[in-house]
Amino acid sequence: MAIKENLISSIKKAMQGEMDSVNLYQNAAEKSGDPEVKEFFLLRREEERRHYNYLLDYYQQLSSDIQPEDISEKLERENLEKSIFSESFIRRIGEDQALFSAISTALLLEKDAIDHYRKCEQETDILTLKSFYALLGKWEMKHYEELVDIQKEAERFYWEMNSFEPF
Repeated sequence: MAIKENLISSIKKAMQGEMDSVNLYQNAAEKSGDPEVKEFFLLRREEERRHYNYLLDYYQQLSSDIQPEDISEKLERENLEKSIFSESFIRRIGEDQALFSAISTALLLEKDAIDHYRKCEQETDILTLKSFYALLGKWEMKHYEELVDIQKEAERFYWEMNSFEPF
């Protein structure tokens, strides 16, 4: 019974993290008046919402003592290609304090998700869940790497806007 409770607890923690990301991306989209930036955040919100819903399905299955359904084929079909961001997109992120902060916060949430999914993958003996956690970890790593790129590139505009010049 303790194994089931630990598994359900780890799924609930993951659900909370995904919902935090949904809310962060929604708020960032609402703060942006730029269509390209808004679309980026809304797409991220939808990806995180899908993650949440997958976790919710597993939570419900495990809570009902149903063997978790293998959705790895569905997840594999989801796009994991790296996005390309325009110079103007990067500039708009760097010149908007709220959006730049949202990127920084999103990085922390993505890193936490990566760590959590790796831990969950290692701790479960259920192959369906092991595969699921590995795929979610891969997705979150893609998000993390893209956010690092955005932050690094946008940083120069952030410092210019704040009249900061390195020594």
